[in-house]
Amino acid sequence: CIVIGIGLWISAVVNSRISKNIKELKLVTTGVFAIVRNPIYSAFMFLCWGICFLFNNLYFLITIPIYWILLTILVKNTEEKWLKNIFGEEYFEYCKRTNRCIPWFPRKS
Repeated sequence: CIVIGIGLWISAVVNSRISKNIKELKLVTTGVFAIVRNPIYSAFMFLCWGICFLFNNLYFLITIPIYWILLTILVKNTEEKWLKNIFGEEYFEYCKRTNRCIPWFPRKS
């Protein structure tokens, strides 16, 4: 899980040049963003799972669903609204193909 988390983070931040695309207002839908809309959040979640398993900490395990719920509420009410306003139909179509935080193979349009 830890390796997956680190790999997702590197792919999202370094390989996709996310900060450049944000500045240029480009919707990134390739690379890791083709399988998950929020790979940085996914990376953090995988790291948390890995730490839980590594240290066998059940108390920390309880915080993961709480993080998931809060993250979903936050992302839906901030980032996703902003992206829908900027990119419109392009973002709606992207949402239909990809999951919010769980990496998965793209759905067919």
